Order: sequence, then C-alpha cells, then structure tokens
Amino acid sequence: MSCALFIGETEKQRIAQAVAAARAKPTPWEVMQKVVVDDRNDPTNTLMLEQRPNAKRIAEIRREYPSHFVQLGTYVAAISFEQQPAGIMRHLSVSSRKPGTVPNEYVMEMLTKEFGFSAWPPTRPYRVWVEEYKPGRMAINLVELEP
Repeated sequence: MSCALFIGETEKQRIAQAVAAARAKPTPWEVMQKVVVDDRNDPTNTLMLEQRPNAKRIAEIRREYPSHFVQLGTYVAAISFEQQPAGIMRHLSVSSRKPGTVPNEYVMEMLTKEFGFSAWPPTRPYRVWVEEYKPGRMAINLVELEP
C-alpha cells in the first residue's frame, strides 16, 4: 500500500471545521499538566507507548477535550489546542494508515499550511516529536505557540 495525501475543497472545509471546533475548547493547563511527559532533564524527540503516561486518564481527557480528526487520503490529521505555561499551543498529530510509516517532510509542509501553522518549520516557538500511539503505529506531532 502506498501513501497518498489529498486536499480538495471538501477536505479544506473539513479542516476549517476541525480547527474551529478544536479552538473552541482548548485543553486547560491544569488538566494537561497531569499527563504531560516532562523530559526537560533528558529531552527526546520520540515518545514510545511504554513511556506514555496513564492511558486511561488521557482517554478521559480526550472525551472532554477531543482532538478533531480529518481523513486526508491515506493520512489522518488530528488537531487540538492546549493551554500551556507559554500560552495557547496549536497541536497537530499526523499518522498514516500504513503501519510503521510516518508522514514525510512534504506532507508535513502541506498540512501545517492547511492547519494554520506559521510555516514549515514553524517560525514561532514549537516542538516536533514522533509518538507511538498504538503498538507499531506512529504519528508526527507538532505544537506551536499561537500569536
């Protein structure tokens, strides 16, 4: 199975709806701080499944403050907004239907533009990491400080 990204007018409308819905209900910092992985003393760019905090608590949070998903060809993008000490962060997570693969630079460049990020790579404070969200399934995550 090859990977394909498709963004037509219908997908652009779905992206706009997902961004608006996510922006309307950001996850508060007092909720985020209980599940965020603090790697300041040993920074990493990869978060494996066994390193993730309490999955049950994250699922509860996601029910109250959901990510909004958009299918784009063989990729799935999830957008959310989070309050963090620096301010509101725009959070995009992108995965492929093909196990063991992650989106390439070209896909991320297209999606950051469509989801309203400053640029690829971003020009405002940001962080990028790879996350294993299910066994053998990976996603590229990007957070960027809102202006």
